[in-house]
Amino acid sequence: MTGFKSFQLPPPISPEELPPFLSGYLLISETELKDPNFFRTVVYLLTHDANGAMGLVINRPSDSSLADLTEDMEHTPFADHQVFIGGPVDQNYLFAMHSGFPDNIKSDGAIEASSGIVFEPDFSVLSANFKGLDCRIGFELRFFAGYAGWAANQLESELRRNDWIVIPASPELVFAEDPGRAWERALYKKGGLYWLAAETGYKPSMN
Repeated sequence: MTGFKSFQLPPPISPEELPPFLSGYLLISETELKDPNFFRTVVYLLTHDANGAMGLVINRPSDSSLADLTEDMEHTPFADHQVFIGGPVDQNYLFAMHSGFPDNIKSDGAIEASSGIVFEPDFSVLSANFKGLDCRIGFELRFFAGYAGWAANQLESELRRNDWIVIPASPELVFAEDPGRAWERALYKKGGLYWLAAETGYKPSMN
C-alpha cells in the first residue's frame, strides 16, 4: 500500500477557486466542525450536483473484518480486510472501493469520480473477480459500512461556513496506509494556527 511518507499532499483549494460541484474531491473537516459523525474526518465525494452529495468517510476504521459482517465473504482472499465506517447513513449496507479491475469490469451502479478510484455497490461483481487478485501487488480494495449524504444545498451551506477544507483526491490518498493523516497534513498546509491544530486537534480562539 502507499504511505504518506513519500506522498505530498496537494494544497487546499481556496473558497474562491472551488468548482461548483466537488465529485472526486476530498473534504477534510475543519477543527470547528463538532458534528460527531464528521469530527476529524476525511470524506471522499462520490457524487455532488444540484440534488445533493454522497461520499465515504475514509479514515474511520471499525473493529470488524469483512467476514465478521457477511458470511458470503468468509472464504474469499479478503475475509480479514478491515471494514471502515463510511458514514452515518445505512450502516447495515456494505460497499467497496477499489483501484479498478482488469478490462474495467464494474457494475452499472459503479461510480468512478476520479481515475483509479472505483466505488462498487454490487458485491456480485467483486466476488466474480476476486480470484487471482492480490492486494499486495498493484491493486487496492477497501470496504465500507454506510455512507455520508447531503441534501440539496446542504453541503454548499457547510462550505460557506468553512466547515471543510477541500483538496483534490487521488488513489495515493484514498488508498493510503493511514488515510487519517490527511486530516493533519491539510492543516499543516494551511500554516499559522492550523499547524498547532494539526498537532493538538484544536485551534486556539482569539481574544
